Amino acid sequence: MKAFLKYFIMSLVSIAAVIAVVYQYDLYVWQQPQKQMWIVNGLLFDGTSDKAIKNPGIVIKDGKIACLGSHCEIPQDTVTIDASGKAIVPGLIDLHGHFFAGKSKQPGQSLPSVIWEQFRFLPDVRRKLIKAGITSYRSLGDVAPAIFDLKQKLSEQDLAGPRLFISGPIFTVKGGHPTQKKGIPKWVIDLITVQSNDAEYVKQQVTALVKQGIDGVKVVYQSHTNEQGVVTMPRMSKKTLQAITDEARKHGLWIAVHTGTPAETVEAISAGITTIEHGVRHGNLIQSKVMQQIVSSDIVYVPTLGREPKGHLNISALSQAGVMLGVGTDMPVETADGYSYHNELSRMVNAGLTDVKALIAATRNGAQALGKLDVLGTIEEQKYADLLIIDGLPWQDISDLKNIELVILSGRIAFDKRAND
Repeated sequence: MKAFLKYFIMSLVSIAAVIAVVYQYDLYVWQQPQKQMWIVNGLLFDGTSDKAIKNPGIVIKDGKIACLGSHCEIPQDTVTIDASGKAIVPGLIDLHGHFFAGKSKQPGQSLPSVIWEQFRFLPDVRRKLIKAGITSYRSLGDVAPAIFDLKQKLSEQDLAGPRLFISGPIFTVKGGHPTQKKGIPKWVIDLITVQSNDAEYVKQQVTALVKQGIDGVKVVYQSHTNEQGVVTMPRMSKKTLQAITDEARKHGLWIAVHTGTPAETVEAISAGITTIEHGVRHGNLIQSKVMQQIVSSDIVYVPTLGREPKGHLNISALSQAGVMLGVGTDMPVETADGYSYHNELSRMVNAGLTDVKALIAATRNGAQALGKLDVLGTIEEQKYADLLIIDGLPWQDISDLKNIELVILSGRIAFDKRAND
């Protein structure tokens, strides 16, 4: 009877959550249209180098950066934005998130309450991402078809929020990560994963997901063996990983791979991946020859120090070797000690990355990882007008990046601190 009652209650909560999604899905829409803008004064860190310059003037038109410089023709009906005393930087890119992860579980919070919060929180997630200056967000494993629908609505600007890049479900094997995660119902795990070690089957799944609208694939390539030599968490074969990467590259997708040991990282690199997620874990030190492989392969290394605190041991060496570092949180948008993205940047700097390299990791390197450096990541002509106006000099002190005055996304004012004060 108790089991039935629990199931009944959970069913009611699930139904209520679905109703909440339907009701709140269209909340938080853009309040302002795209505008023609002329941004004057201030210091410009365009992301193309590690230097800032006096802002030459930025013309924004039709959602893009139309012109840079005093020679630019200023169209009529242009809104002038004075950035005097401020810094202008590209919009931030979070390379490792799970959009529907919602917010963190609070002590004593019940499971039904967590489920309710995860669904109810969606509009607020988008709002907080924008407020934190995150104009592009890569979601690496979410419930379908909700994530596909959300991506479409954001792309068509029916909803307000960051530009969304998605992998859809996570490729893993039965018993592999994240199938063993506690607290997640099996039906949810089944929705967010493709569990197979069959090379032909995974290729078919990649092709099917391309038709649904994925931008890349997320693969788990990590196993675990206990002290007795028993495999407690299996991993797919090299052949299966290679099949996924080959099929993904055929369709022009990025490949994000969750690794663990140095050996797994080397095998993932040889398979032709795009980004390393979490990297070499559990305090293992990455070897110089592996770092050179990462550099020569143009791979972006996303350490997610909030999830892998011992990863800080490798940051300085990676940076000195010339490895492109990206910023990913793998955490809820807001945590008890503030915004997880800005906390991640601080962790990276504390681990040995310079402030300016951290800013480049958050912008230019993020666009490189997405395969979108031609349109994102730096402030250059004909790129999307995604930029922030900051009170401070974040290339000298990354913590200044929290002092966001204005967020512009695709040529519209997405957040204005002055209007919200």
